[in-house]
Amino acid sequence: LTSVMGNKDGDDCEAVLNSTDKDFLLPKSNEINAKLNAAPIVSYFTSIMSCIFYTLCSVSMVLLNKAISADMTLEMRHQLPDFAIVLYQCLIAVVLVEFARIFNIVEYPLFNFRTARSWLPVNILFVGMLCSGFISLVYVSVPMVTIFKNLSNLITVFGDWYLFGEKVSWLCILAIAVMTVGAILSAMNDLEFNAYGYFWVFLNAMFTSMYILYMRFATTNIKLPRFGMVYYNNLLSAMILFPICLFRGEFNVINNDKIMTSTFIIYNSLAGIIGFYLNFASLWCVASTSATTYAIVGSLNKVPITVLGFVMFHAKMTSQGVIFVTMATIGGFIYAYAKLPQNNKN
Repeated sequence: LTSVMGNKDGDDCEAVLNSTDKDFLLPKSNEINAKLNAAPIVSYFTSIMSCIFYTLCSVSMVLLNKAISADMTLEMRHQLPDFAIVLYQCLIAVVLVEFARIFNIVEYPLFNFRTARSWLPVNILFVGMLCSGFISLVYVSVPMVTIFKNLSNLITVFGDWYLFGEKVSWLCILAIAVMTVGAILSAMNDLEFNAYGYFWVFLNAMFTSMYILYMRFATTNIKLPRFGMVYYNNLLSAMILFPICLFRGEFNVINNDKIMTSTFIIYNSLAGIIGFYLNFASLWCVASTSATTYAIVGSLNKVPITVLGFVMFHAKMTSQGVIFVTMATIGGFIYAYAKLPQNNKN
């Protein structure tokens, strides 16, 4: 009660309890009641804002990462330093969050080895999710990558049931079936089908689900402020990616004028900035709602990503493919409805 009222030592409560002046007691009680009534509204507003912010960042991040390689030939795409690009974006996020801490915009503890070790499993999944997501966008169209991301819900639902004992409704199973069938049939009608790209698409679905499920555990068992999580996510990811880039010789691309164009640098830098906000948006959304709600929002924001990706990058597919993409998207809507609490449905 004291934390809801927002005072340090419970002064408002003592004033109400000790006062014998009715004229003083009534306004103080009304003030307390007003704050208590406002608390659920503030919480609901925070949840909505976190979902909207996550959607905007997610849509922008996908489109920017696709724009990096959209105008390249297949040969040039094979030369892209995929892991170095993700490394660069992580470093931008580290610099931004550190600047925010230095100027007292945000607060989080300095680097601690024990905390980093505890957070490392999150980072391994985070790196896998980022890298597989970027590589899949290099070789597969935005609509196809988007609908196949819905398949991560299959693993997430299974994990929620197996690890956390959540019940799975028949409507949820139906939604997953519709999404799966729609995604498979869409791939069969993809005129730009690339087996290597689809391998990374499936890998991304697995990493995304594992990241969501582990984040549910990590955010409740590892005590870090939100921006501290952003800091560790990107700093440790950079540490993981740096030796990988060295081993693959990806830093040599700096001498490749065909790839290192001004457009490439601008899009990559913007993606890094948006990535910083996407880190925070993901953590904020999970903390303000739940892992399931985070997955639902991720399903719903596929609609603007699919439409914009189809229009902006001229995705090539048959007319049947468009129908199946729509089918898979509808499956995402059914899934979102199936995961709503029963009282919200009523």
